[in-house]
Amino acid sequence: MNTRLRTVYLLAFVLVAAGCGREGFVGPRYTTTVTRSWPAAGIHDIRVFEVDGSVRVEAAPTNEITLNAEVKGRIKPREDAQNKGLFTTEIEGDTLRIGRRENKRHFRFFFWDRNDVSISYVLKVPPSVSLDMRTVNGRIVTRGMEGETDAETVNGTIDVEVSGLKQLTAKTVNGRVRAKFTKGFQGAAFKTINGGVEAILPNDASFSVDLAQVNGDFEAAFPLSIHSQPGSRRVSGEVNGGEHRLKIVTINGDVELTRLGDKL
Repeated sequence: MNTRLRTVYLLAFVLVAAGCGREGFVGPRYTTTVTRSWPAAGIHDIRVFEVDGSVRVEAAPTNEITLNAEVKGRIKPREDAQNKGLFTTEIEGDTLRIGRRENKRHFRFFFWDRNDVSISYVLKVPPSVSLDMRTVNGRIVTRGMEGETDAETVNGTIDVEVSGLKQLTAKTVNGRVRAKFTKGFQGAAFKTINGGVEAILPNDASFSVDLAQVNGDFEAAFPLSIHSQPGSRRVSGEVNGGEHRLKIVTINGDVELTRLGDKL
């Protein structure tokens, strides 16, 4: 069989499979909810890693950490397995790890993912824990956190509300970054390729801006002493003495620095 004929047969197979429908080709879809809880004492860090799915973390006056995960996909849940066999949770020292490990049998064929699984995690935690959250396709949201926060996604927005008493890092490739600092500012770094950046800071925040921007507008509600060179794509400036660093990198997107009192 020559190469051209093999290509024709392969194309015919793909078209027939598509005509049969994804569910008929790879099996039914399941929607499953997994709930877990752990004593918060002794857990200082929470790390979440996901491929397809969102992460939301809410601070609460609680002595335990609770997780509600909604799983959608073609993996049948196993009632006899931890987390119904859909993802892993483990405590290592003072760190709680949540997410999916690499599955060597997991593969993609053209536009099909054999398992086609997405997981949406909602966590309620004491405000002081540190967060390290990473996903490939999904949104990351936090509310009321006071610990150090690191959020990273490839395709998705990042919308974080933190006290600003610890460092914040937020990175995405395709998506917008929005960060609200409710009590103070101790430094932050934001990076996005296709998307804007909005930072909402207290009126008395002391920071120095280091901005690298290619395409987009820059607006600041603070009195900013701007330093730049003609033809340069970098802008720097200081607010209230410039004590802490605010680093922003974006390729295609607007950048806005807003006072906390101006937005809810």
